[in-house]
Amino acid sequence: MLSSTLAATTTAVALTLTLGACGSGGDDEEPRAERETGRGTAGVGSAAEHFGPGCSDFPSKGGASLDAMADQPFATAITGSPVLGRLSDALKRAGLDGELDAVEDMTVFAPTNEAFDMYPDQEIDDLLANPDGLAYLLTYHVVAGRVGSSELEGGVFDALNGGRVRTSGTTGEYTVDDYSPVVCADVRTANATVHVVDMLLLPS
Repeated sequence: MLSSTLAATTTAVALTLTLGACGSGGDDEEPRAERETGRGTAGVGSAAEHFGPGCSDFPSKGGASLDAMADQPFATAITGSPVLGRLSDALKRAGLDGELDAVEDMTVFAPTNEAFDMYPDQEIDDLLANPDGLAYLLTYHVVAGRVGSSELEGGVFDALNGGRVRTSGTTGEYTVDDYSPVVCADVRTANATVHVVDMLLLPS
């Protein structure tokens, strides 16, 4: 299912990871970020403290802790993470790690290791062997600008792959694209606001 979903959407994909690279997504609905700021990218979210049941899965100390992540750019910060290690590997396979580290401000809906584990090993292996398809999938998880949890209620944001990411929820419980729960929100890295999600986001 994963590979077939991406196969239909990755033909001749050209990715440019800059803050101005967010496409229209072919949807007439105006993104919430554009309505509120007059720009096509998200504004700077609040520097709220991280929260959510999945935050406790990160080490409390050491280089992979949430505190240590705050001082490093995103791709570097998740290297060796016991929670986001498979995402880190996928970014490297797609050649995106250095490019994402160079982005000044962004938001990442970061899938946990368990999000990858939901799929058969062969499907994940096939995805990792397809850099273009992998990059297309991963950049659907990335939004230009920092989006804090306070903006996730009824949010519509332009992803770097040209799609639209939709968020919903209230009172600290949020969902992305109506199915992927945010398990740890408002994680900070040097160049990103990170919302950890428990399922991969699949571009439509």
